[in-house]
Amino acid sequence: MTGSQPADVTVRVRRTARTTQVVFQARNGTPPLRMTLPQPGVMDVARRRLDAGLLGLKDVLPGLAVDDGDVPEVFDVLHRIGRGLVFLLFGLETGVIQGLQAFWNAALPVGRNPVLPPPLVECVGDRDCFLPLELLPLHQMYPTVPADRAELVAQCRNLVGFSCVVKRTLLPAPVPTGLSLRPASGGRLPLRFLRHELLSGARRELDWLTSAAVADRVEVDGPYPGDDTGAATGAATLAEQIFDPRRSLAGEVRAVPDQIQHFACHCYATLDSPLDNEIELHGGGRDLRVKLGTIAEDLVALKSRPGHEGGEMPLVVMNACGSARMHATSSLSFPHLFLTNGNRGFIGSEIEVPDEVAAAFSQALYERFLLRRLPLGRSVFEARNSLLHTYGNPLGIAYAAYADPQLHVRTEPTEDADVDLPANRVPAP
Repeated sequence: MTGSQPADVTVRVRRTARTTQVVFQARNGTPPLRMTLPQPGVMDVARRRLDAGLLGLKDVLPGLAVDDGDVPEVFDVLHRIGRGLVFLLFGLETGVIQGLQAFWNAALPVGRNPVLPPPLVECVGDRDCFLPLELLPLHQMYPTVPADRAELVAQCRNLVGFSCVVKRTLLPAPVPTGLSLRPASGGRLPLRFLRHELLSGARRELDWLTSAAVADRVEVDGPYPGDDTGAATGAATLAEQIFDPRRSLAGEVRAVPDQIQHFACHCYATLDSPLDNEIELHGGGRDLRVKLGTIAEDLVALKSRPGHEGGEMPLVVMNACGSARMHATSSLSFPHLFLTNGNRGFIGSEIEVPDEVAAAFSQALYERFLLRRLPLGRSVFEARNSLLHTYGNPLGIAYAAYADPQLHVRTEPTEDADVDLPANRVPAP
């Protein structure tokens, strides 16, 4: 692929000293929609509302699978999050709300059609004023309450995250070049697995990635920490592994570096101090808890060494599972760290999700991205919808992607350059 797919709708959030402007632009010629948010601090309030809403959704879910009898309550909580965000962001003026809904349906007239390829929506903003687009019910804000899981699936298409591929572009992070991940010899994609072994979801993810069904597509390095990485002299720190994905956990320099670094761990995000947010790993009797600020400081030192020129950096998938330790209000600090480091992209959840959901989402994502070789954006979209279709569970909408949606696994390890693929075309297996 030589270029990114143009978005069907682009949403830009621009903040000045006094106001926050949101501009909606459509590729099909629908006139742009410009809106001024009602108060300067509204984005912070909206992020806190998102955090409380997602935690409420997580609490009302009976488990991974949702029975028909639980559907009305789950649906009510889910759509109240979106409608509450619409109120906070855009107010209650009838013309404003109806104008927003009219723009969305004119810009994406077949956006809810499950048979057609999903449209692409790009949301652009900086870390402090990012729009929680996925949860907004922009197609229809007054849907009928569903009576069962089949109706829940249909009604959830009103939400952006269940009807569109959403690309988040976080400013001012640089945009990595290259739209393919390259396998090593034998066609296996190098993936580093960093984990908290006490999490059942992390154990299930590792079991699946190392199973016979995946063995010919993935080369797993890890897990880290492990029995042989606890007190080994010269063992790479977490920052060193992020800095140099060529060096394996055994200390070997590989021709093909990590293409994915997968974290199945605890994340701790505070409300007010992003640099104090933490990643917690555990394994081999070793507990490792590191602040983002510490990782950033170590990366500055590593990048300042003479002769460092950078190189291809992996996609980061951070599957934070466990109890509610991560807050949506400051979860943006995690993608910000990796994107400013030059990583190819970041996928992660706004909050920590239950172990069962985290493992199910991870498997659904990698089945599509690694086994079927779907582009990344389509893989995230289908993983969200897979949880919804299979289990009636809408919590996959808590996952966000900061990456080019056309990023894909190169089908031939000896291929020297990316190849052009039409929009939504699936690379040949």
